[in-house]
Amino acid sequence: MTRRRRHIRHIQPKFQHKAHSPFILLDQFSIADINKWTVLKDQFLKYHWDYYKELAYQRSQIIDEIKKSLLEATQKTFEFKQWQRALKYKYALEPFSVAGSLCDPAGGRFNIGDINPSQFPSFPGLYLAADKNTALQELLCQKIDQKTNPLDFALTDPTSVANVSLSGSLNSIINLREPEKLQPFINLIKGFSIPDSLKKDAKKIGEQEPELIKTVSKLIDVLLDPNWRLWPMQFDVPIASQIFGQMVVEAGIEGILYPSKFTNNDCLAIFPQNFDEASGSFIQLDDEAPKEAKIRLLNYKSWNKIQEITE
Repeated sequence: MTRRRRHIRHIQPKFQHKAHSPFILLDQFSIADINKWTVLKDQFLKYHWDYYKELAYQRSQIIDEIKKSLLEATQKTFEFKQWQRALKYKYALEPFSVAGSLCDPAGGRFNIGDINPSQFPSFPGLYLAADKNTALQELLCQKIDQKTNPLDFALTDPTSVANVSLSGSLNSIINLREPEKLQPFINLIKGFSIPDSLKKDAKKIGEQEPELIKTVSKLIDVLLDPNWRLWPMQFDVPIASQIFGQMVVEAGIEGILYPSKFTNNDCLAIFPQNFDEASGSFIQLDDEAPKEAKIRLLNYKSWNKIQEITE
């Protein structure tokens, strides 16, 4: 005989749901949690500072050899025509101004900005690209493709961008398109080491064990890291590409040629502070400039005037 199923009546809850609150609790924590996070933050920043100091000391022991290896890796005489520079509108009458590379706390990929002037002296860089599209993307830190409006997602007012066409000649550059020339440099730094105490500190705060640069390919990967801003912004110390730029400047080299992270087209980080009369290096405007533009040719003579304008 088949057992008849009992019908279970749905019982209404004794309480009524209240209307949803317009406020949403995203997280809940205590004063003790905040204190714990503060201590961890301090440990994290100290670890990265100690990591920077350790490698800075090891570099200082062989700095003369490092400079020599970089000088031997340079490409002599690099000429460029009708390259582009995109800059904020407020610098439109000062197309050679390097103020933008200094006022940003992160600085530029190959120059140190206002991270911590007392610990890391800042130095400027002037950035160009081989074409207008690349220059714009590099300025806005925004990938532009044909399916989207170039400025839709940029963190910059689209009406405040100016482009100038520039041509010039540099006496010496590091060309990252020819990385094999940097092997002698790698041979010098691949022997660097990290003390066990620093490795323990990394493990204690949950950070990965430091990975040192041992090969040319690793060096290029680090120098062209698309997220290079993260390091100086979060840890208050220069990232590897900025330290490399600093060594290039100290060696007296005038620029670094590198591929854009957006288009893979050529970009230039130029260090006009290394221009001198003997090199004859210069950058000039290709087009007629507004009469208010005070400097239309950048060379070793006009560099001092540009510094006065920047200040």
